[in-house]
Amino acid sequence: QERAAVLAVEDNPKKLDLRTALKATRQSYAKAIMLCPPNLSWKIWLASGRTEVTCGNTRGARELFLRAHDSVSQKGRSTVLLECARLEEYCGDLPLSRSILCKARQQFGKSDWKVWLSSVNLECRCELRERAIVFAQEALSIHRGTGRLWAALIQLRHDDGELYQMKVLKHALRAVPKSGEVWCEGARIYLNPFSPTFDLQAASRHLSFAARFTPQYGDSFLEQLRLNMIDQWLIPLAAPFINSMHEAFLSCDQMQIEDAYHCIAKHTKNAADVLKTQLKETTLVKKDVLDTSELELRCSSADPNYGHLWFQCRASPIDTAREVITRAKTVMADSINDYSYLYIAAMVRRAGVLMLIHLETSKPNLPAEDLPCPNYHRWDGMVGRHLRSVPSLDKILPELDAEPMIFTSGCVGKNHNWDKLSLTEKRRVLFGSDSLLS
Repeated sequence: QERAAVLAVEDNPKKLDLRTALKATRQSYAKAIMLCPPNLSWKIWLASGRTEVTCGNTRGARELFLRAHDSVSQKGRSTVLLECARLEEYCGDLPLSRSILCKARQQFGKSDWKVWLSSVNLECRCELRERAIVFAQEALSIHRGTGRLWAALIQLRHDDGELYQMKVLKHALRAVPKSGEVWCEGARIYLNPFSPTFDLQAASRHLSFAARFTPQYGDSFLEQLRLNMIDQWLIPLAAPFINSMHEAFLSCDQMQIEDAYHCIAKHTKNAADVLKTQLKETTLVKKDVLDTSELELRCSSADPNYGHLWFQCRASPIDTAREVITRAKTVMADSINDYSYLYIAAMVRRAGVLMLIHLETSKPNLPAEDLPCPNYHRWDGMVGRHLRSVPSLDKILPELDAEPMIFTSGCVGKNHNWDKLSLTEKRRVLFGSDSLLS
């Protein structure tokens, strides 16, 4: 009834008022309260409070949340406190929201990891990164086996550099090797064009593990969609620039390491400049040419139900997996087209490093025992050292209209300042999940 009322008002906003349209919904909540068992009434109070938030009645929502707090058992009290904290944050009362979360941590911090994650998310929205890191680390000292806390910490360490992020990722994988959220964060590091170790194959491996270990985590499937778009649309566009760089390497009989790095940076910048110029004149990718039937089938079988990026692409809680992917295709296609020059520049840069390593390892005077096999750990170490030695993308392209931070959470172009979001957008972020009913 609530969703039908919202859709009716959206179709005819001039004649219908949402508060009036929700009259039948309120009557249904009243009947549910009278008929449901007393130990479950708190869920009805919370659901009805969320409905009042939908129509902007925050005062009524606060009263209903307080009724839920009075009727809930000790086991579910942390859930009610989190809803109260979200409401106060939505109303703009951050000190009260933090106070409620502080009470939740003191009472339930050892038994419920979600109170810590809510605290981390609040500080992230307030752009207090250091404070969020402190909460995440303190939470992991208690709940070391919680993948979502590790994933949050990996994202928070972006400003400390890719090397530090990889260090945290390794710690996380040792603590929770079967956490799809952690594997997905690893894939996002490799999919970030500003990351020195940008690697589409490594991202594919990480996403494969993520979907296998935690199929209900929707972000893994959407990141796979992004990877498929990059593979099918951008790799062919990068090929001519990579071939040109390969010819430049072959034309030099002997090249010092610094000269090789300069050559890689030169061709990387040329690729970015050419494509950025073309991007102003036309669209570089064919957005309607992408077969996602296999991904949609796997996603429908898994039936994901959470994930920050998943909620961003989901219009309604009753949307099917196919509908979410269809909506994500539009959003991601636009972002990949807008930043295609960055992805292709990152591909050219990595290809140049691999060419350099190939030339080094093919020297006739190098002992065979010193040649690492591409499948061995030594090979990965050699590639990583060279990738981190070549100038990074933000140094090669100093005049950028994109910040590296926008690629960290997967919501490219969606990582807006919290204060600039509308009330509707804030409500979707804070109350967009159905966690209270789970």
